[in-house]
Amino acid sequence: MSALNEDIFDTPPEKSTLPPKEVVEEKEEIKPVEETPPVEEKKPPTKGKHKKKMSDERRAQLLKNLELGRERSKIKRQMKAQGKKIDKKKADNELKEKILKDLEESKTNTQLNEEIADLRKKLKFIMDEKEKPKPQPKLEPIKEEKIKVEKPKEEVKISPPLRPKSPIVPIAEPVVDKPKVRCYSVLRGYYYE
Repeated sequence: MSALNEDIFDTPPEKSTLPPKEVVEEKEEIKPVEETPPVEEKKPPTKGKHKKKMSDERRAQLLKNLELGRERSKIKRQMKAQGKKIDKKKADNELKEKILKDLEESKTNTQLNEEIADLRKKLKFIMDEKEKPKPQPKLEPIKEEKIKVEKPKEEVKISPPLRPKSPIVPIAEPVVDKPKVRCYSVLRGYYYE
């Protein structure tokens, strides 16, 4: 990391104002080479401030500030990412709760509808039983018996009251089997009863 920081503040090397060296080829005769003084070219003045070379203390201070800034921004990014993860978990939990609540409501609604249907069947059966005419019990006339009493010689006729042939028959309740309820479990991943 330090290599990167040093590269950021490096200044490009200065160009030399000396003319390039001339390569002299040796010939049979060597002629003396006259040296001319280098011609200094003056550059037109630049606009704005002239930059001074940066001191080592200033450079160290800027590198330190850069490092601290990077650390702080890294911590902030991590905190934001963690906050987003927490928000996402909360949203997922709320969605799961809504789904489970909806499943429970649909179960109770289907169970209540089934119970209502069973009660309607029972009520219809009872109403049908009431509407049917009850069979009239068959009355059989009882034969009169003659009883002879020794003392008086008169004949006494005793006729018992007419009674139905059979006692009252109780109405049997219809037996209705409840259908088996199959529920799908999201957690188990299959149906169960």
